[in-house]
Amino acid sequence: MSGFENFQRVTKITEIKNELKEYDFEMKLLKDAESYLAVAGDGEALYIFMILLPYKEEFKILKRHIWRFKTLAYKFKAKPYLVTYNIMTTIYPLHALEDAGKHFILDTEKSKGLMFSFDTIVSKQLQERLTI
Repeated sequence: MSGFENFQRVTKITEIKNELKEYDFEMKLLKDAESYLAVAGDGEALYIFMILLPYKEEFKILKRHIWRFKTLAYKFKAKPYLVTYNIMTTIYPLHALEDAGKHFILDTEKSKGLMFSFDTIVSKQLQERLTI
């Protein structure tokens, strides 16, 4: 990876962090040699994100990475989502992945109906808190 690509990746991760801060969520990257994972929370809600960068129309993710991701979500009692950044932060649920042998594929064009923004997560979380 070139220095410019790394700079772009860091810039986009910073954009994602800043968007979450607008909703009083803190995000911390987890060290993982094979993928970018982040934990975000506001004290009550906890999410774990697999950050897919640089943005592409189709992401190939090894199944073992998804299993590890789901295991971490279970251990943290966090809700897992896939996150990418093009013009804005876009979030996908895990069921947007398609099975393709030893990979899972996230096709951003096919999954447009499943994508949403972080605002949607926050709104849903606030509704859940108000009904309790």
